[in-house]
Amino acid sequence: MRTRLVRIASLFTSAASIAAAALGLASSPAFAEEKSSPAQQVEKPGSAAAAEKPKAGAASPSTGAGVAVPGASAPKANASAPRATAGAPKASAKKKEPAPPSPPAPARVWLIAPSPQGPWTLRIDNAGERPMRIPADVRLLRLEVDTLNKRTKKTVRCAAPAGLKPSGFPERRALLLPPGQSYMEHFDPRLLCFGKDEAALAGGSVVRAWYGWGPPPKWSRKAPAPPFAAESTDDPPAFAPATGLAAPTLVLSYGLPARKEFAGDEAGGAEPPAGDRPAQPSADMTAQPSGDKAAQPPADKAAQPSADKAAGAGAGQPASSGEGHGGGSSAEPIVDANAPRLELRSEPWSDASSPRSIVVRVTARNAGKRPMTVAIRPRMLEFHVAGPNGTTVCEAAPPTDAIPRDMYRTLKAGASVDVSLLLREVCPADTFAREGLYEVTATLHANEPGTGLHLDAYTATVTAPSATLLRVKSAPEPFYAAAPRAVQTPKPEAEQEGDDAD
Repeated sequence: MRTRLVRIASLFTSAASIAAAALGLASSPAFAEEKSSPAQQVEKPGSAAAAEKPKAGAASPSTGAGVAVPGASAPKANASAPRATAGAPKASAKKKEPAPPSPPAPARVWLIAPSPQGPWTLRIDNAGERPMRIPADVRLLRLEVDTLNKRTKKTVRCAAPAGLKPSGFPERRALLLPPGQSYMEHFDPRLLCFGKDEAALAGGSVVRAWYGWGPPPKWSRKAPAPPFAAESTDDPPAFAPATGLAAPTLVLSYGLPARKEFAGDEAGGAEPPAGDRPAQPSADMTAQPSGDKAAQPPADKAAQPSADKAAGAGAGQPASSGEGHGGGSSAEPIVDANAPRLELRSEPWSDASSPRSIVVRVTARNAGKRPMTVAIRPRMLEFHVAGPNGTTVCEAAPPTDAIPRDMYRTLKAGASVDVSLLLREVCPADTFAREGLYEVTATLHANEPGTGLHLDAYTATVTAPSATLLRVKSAPEPFYAAAPRAVQTPKPEAEQEGDDAD
């Protein structure tokens, strides 16, 4: 028993001596120098570990437990070595340089507007040295118009409606545009600024145009995604694609004033008789402006005294009824300005989703000062349609002389009648076969006199002074009838003059 206790005590003594030797080795100068030079360990990690082993063995030669000391110090040396080697690859690793950005698309968009009401021209130029692919479709154009009219909102945004504008890239309108060539298309700006927005197309308005699709938001870091308004045809691409193209800002010019039409033009297209103008004595006729020379009588007749007229009448020449009343010459009949007459007006615009839903409303008003009896039926309306496929006439029905008495109505002065009509019921089937913009002019043929009913009904042919602007969003035929084609880019006038001089 005593022998076992002695052996246990000796084991505790040897363990204490080993711990003391380890503490002394850690505080020795040689060990501190090797720990303070990690660069040497990085360069020669194997030699540093070999140098530590003999020093650790020499530190406790008398303890008899020198074998355990290398085992205690080895983990420290081995733990520091991997850290140094792990940091070395990070220091030597090279960062990948970002690829240089691609140049922007060399596409240029121009908007040419000679007058506020059109027609305008869209032009897309390829100003680069490589071909590009573009969607040749004016329906991708958007306008922002800053107006000067205080009655309307300051900025009007015009664009094709959702049913008319292509939702994606129109493959049928894809055009491979060679360098130095352009795509040009004439269009009516009212196709985009339709309805009440048409009032913004006036002189002095500032127009900003954008072609294509909107750019990605500023906060987005993603690359632009298709569809593109201009993209390269090369692989790899020669330039970066563009989702949209901005046109230079322009200011609309002031158009010439429209010619003032006479009331007779509205009634039947004939020039108004001279009796519509107020009769003036001969002395006042000489004061008329020179531009109205056609309305002035010859100088000898204007200067002829009234006494000669009386003498001529007494010599056996009968005086006309107009001269007897002092109303002018016998060639000018008397016109009753208070007589009943019809005026025709049609709604200014109509937006239809398809040819089946085209409705035009026409208003006939008694513009005279006395009442009238008249028969107005939808079949009496005639329409002249000007559209992408040309001009079509939707004829009215001929008179039947079989209108019942209750179909005649009495219109007081200023009273009106509204007539709404589906154009597909009176027009040929292919009149509105294509999508796009149409102008519809209405004409009323009031041709039922009512003689069989012993009535004195009003009869006349009246044409509306302004046409109805009609936009068809969807139709059996597409918006374009032919494929797009490229043309040579027009040169500026200065370059053309230089070429002519050479």
